[in-house]
Amino acid sequence: MKRKLINLLCLFVMIVLVGCHPSDTQKERIEKGDTGFITDLDDKRLLIKSTYYKMTKETLIQDLKGRELSYGDLEIGMKVKPWYIGEIKESFPAKTKAKFLLVLTDAQSIAEQEAVKKAINHVTEAASQRFMVLYVLYEAKEKVYNIEMMNRSNTDTSFTVMVDERKNEVLY
Repeated sequence: MKRKLINLLCLFVMIVLVGCHPSDTQKERIEKGDTGFITDLDDKRLLIKSTYYKMTKETLIQDLKGRELSYGDLEIGMKVKPWYIGEIKESFPAKTKAKFLLVLTDAQSIAEQEAVKKAINHVTEAASQRFMVLYVLYEAKEKVYNIEMMNRSNTDTSFTVMVDERKNEVLY
């Protein structure tokens, strides 16, 4: 009797442990990427800083109010907080699968989006050019955005584009 009880208890523990074993989809952790600006939309993927995020059927896109968006709603210059699943492939730009994108729609992010779009349009000479926005710094006294950018084909140097908020024009 005692032996049957021990065997039954062992069987129960094994069933519980097997049931708790994560499936293949649970093994991949969701990680937060760097908040940044969309500077390229191509073939269901988007470039944020130096990472391409591939959109899948499981990718969820929302704005700050919780409204669900689609890939078609995304625009160059939008400020986004990305989350990804799986590993980041070591390439340049890096590549990963997007799990969740939070599009920042607050007043500051919208103003930054306009400045980033203006800067990208100003420096783009050919449709094939791709840029990365490294950071945006707002100088409140001067009402100027300093946007540090890098051409994806020339990663040796970065450059800064200045955009006047009042006139919505590039000062360079």
